[in-house]
Amino acid sequence: MLESNISERWQSEEPLELMTMALDVVESLAGLAARDEAERELFALERALAEELENMVVPVHLLPCLYSGLGLAGDSETFFSIDNCLMNRVLVRREGIPVSLGILLIHLCRRFGVDAEGINFPGHFLVRIRSEEEGTVIDPFTGRHLSRHEIEQLLRGARGNLARLAPEHLKGTSDTEILVRLLNVTKAAYINEQQFGKALGCSELLLRLKPDCPFERRDRGFLYEQLGCGQLAADDFEFFIEQRPDDPIADVLKAQIAGLDLSPKTLH
Repeated sequence: MLESNISERWQSEEPLELMTMALDVVESLAGLAARDEAERELFALERALAEELENMVVPVHLLPCLYSGLGLAGDSETFFSIDNCLMNRVLVRREGIPVSLGILLIHLCRRFGVDAEGINFPGHFLVRIRSEEEGTVIDPFTGRHLSRHEIEQLLRGARGNLARLAPEHLKGTSDTEILVRLLNVTKAAYINEQQFGKALGCSELLLRLKPDCPFERRDRGFLYEQLGCGQLAADDFEFFIEQRPDDPIADVLKAQIAGLDLSPKTLH
């Protein structure tokens, strides 16, 4: 099993700040120097935003200052790059994807006294910002306020033209679930780049948050298989089969186990 630099505080009962957990991910996957870089860039961005917002009404001007003034933007050209997932690279480039930019936006809102929460919307992470009793849904990829029609269009893009917007689609989510989404996107980016060892690191972190999740154990098994660790893959596949015996993939995994090389391997 891969070692992680994440401290045991993830298992403590004390709630952690969303950005702290995102920086923990950077440290675990890219090292302490990358985390130091992220912290420096974050401090510089906070200071620059404070200067931009001086003598302004913060809730009204925060988004224009952040996106127009300081250049925060979505990266459409290399959307699936790992640079858009790891917070140190997002902060250096001031570019990212909805979930990474959403984490940054939520952090900065809270840092400047604005109530904000994440929405695990299908296919596109969103942020709700509240001023007084009203809540406004923001696309963190663009920094724009979204109308109901635009939100419905996003839903249909993710779920098909027959999808209909329902209240549960816009429910606020916990910081832990936001981190789970970030880790899943990061894992997918590493797999896309065939960096299976790094993807396995994401799985290890996800299992710290959801230690008994059979689907994450199954996915980790596939990564172990890619890395030639047959016995570790078999252990995870067997866990999934025990927990989800009626799942259609259980029979597939049984055949998968039969074809694995179960000789001991060392994972570096």
